[in-house]
Amino acid sequence: GATDLITYTLPGGTLGTNGQAIRITVGGTTAANANSKTTTVQFGATTLLTQTSTVSAASWRLVVEVLRTGATTQVASGEGAFGTALTTTSTAPAETLSGTIIIKATGTGGASADITQTYLLVEVIKP
Repeated sequence: GATDLITYTLPGGTLGTNGQAIRITVGGTTAANANSKTTTVQFGATTLLTQTSTVSAASWRLVVEVLRTGATTQVASGEGAFGTALTTTSTAPAETLSGTIIIKATGTGGASADITQTYLLVEVIKP
């Protein structure tokens, strides 16, 4: 199963006004093997982006912006790079923004050290 890598708790009310957004950036490295490796970035109960590859000894990076459209509605889009493989996403989370929200990256590989996360950045973007 997936392993939680780095986790951050977004305080309730951080996105208090429609049009406010956050940018989530996560990244790390992969082991030097041909195992299948999957990384995700999650915003509460919503998986924003998933990327899978068998890339060996490479860097990975996922970047997603989440924009508040209502107290319990958002739109999200982003992209991921796993070595030279690129992935894009667009989704519509429905998290309750008045409460705390767990933001995290997960990793799944054939061995426990297949995916290493080195950073998780959360930037608040206000109009």
